[in-house]
Amino acid sequence: MKRARIIFVPGLNPKPPPELYRPQLLRVVLAGLTRARPTAAVWLAANPEAFVLVEWTYLFYGAHRDVTVDLPGIERLLVQSEPSAEDLRELRSWPRRFTRWAHIVGDAWPLFGRRLARPNTRRLMHEASRYLKNRDGMGVAVRTVLRNRLEAAWRAGEQVLLIGHSLGSVIAYDTLWELSRERGAADEVSLLVTLGSPLATHFVQRSLHGAEAEGAERYPCNVRRWANFTANGDTTALQPRLKRVFHEMLDLKLIDSIEDFVGFDNYFRGSTGLNAHEAYGYLAQRTVGEVIGDWLERLP
Repeated sequence: MKRARIIFVPGLNPKPPPELYRPQLLRVVLAGLTRARPTAAVWLAANPEAFVLVEWTYLFYGAHRDVTVDLPGIERLLVQSEPSAEDLRELRSWPRRFTRWAHIVGDAWPLFGRRLARPNTRRLMHEASRYLKNRDGMGVAVRTVLRNRLEAAWRAGEQVLLIGHSLGSVIAYDTLWELSRERGAADEVSLLVTLGSPLATHFVQRSLHGAEAEGAERYPCNVRRWANFTANGDTTALQPRLKRVFHEMLDLKLIDSIEDFVGFDNYFRGSTGLNAHEAYGYLAQRTVGEVIGDWLERLP
């Protein structure tokens, strides 16, 4: 019998209550698996407890949001396996391209970027800084939630696939660094999956755990494989390929492989329109399903 644990770390913004959010996430994961690796989908559908949500956002915001606003977009993902012509036109539109380039410029030159940033972008940067700078002890508190989930899986003798979306990928990376470099934990994550990750941005790089260290101590040493996914037009993952930034992990033999998957479209439509960064849309991707499904099928 497989002893697998898939741990999902969401990004910023309030999420629905975990008892409502987790089943919807699992539905889109199963959709991606069904399209790519049906055998793995059957196993996960029969063992739903293997999919675990790290519910850190209520701790951070003190609020949940309504799950019903997500449901039409989720249902669309379940029946529509490819973006529509309208989706593609919107994803490739000049306003979206301009917004992405403005974010890239802002990340490279922060003072200039603050003037360009829209109010919602400034809000998200402020909230990310609250985590990155450990204001009010929030960084430590959030990582503790994930660490407890990881340690419970390892105590149970389970193989772990850790998924981090957006800021969740930063939380995952920092937690793994702490476990391996500060706590000396011997256990490992056999596959790290990052979705729409800002890990390569200047904004995040300056505050990452290990940023002040040299050589091997700069990086976690408890990840066997790393698969990173960046959708076209994602304005959070401004540097879509992580391998070029973290290649020293390979040079130092701290990790077996780092793979970047780019050039696909996240076509989730929610209450605010098309969202190329939304976690539901990433998890429903066939390419993500292939990677998760291969991992599940290779386990003893």
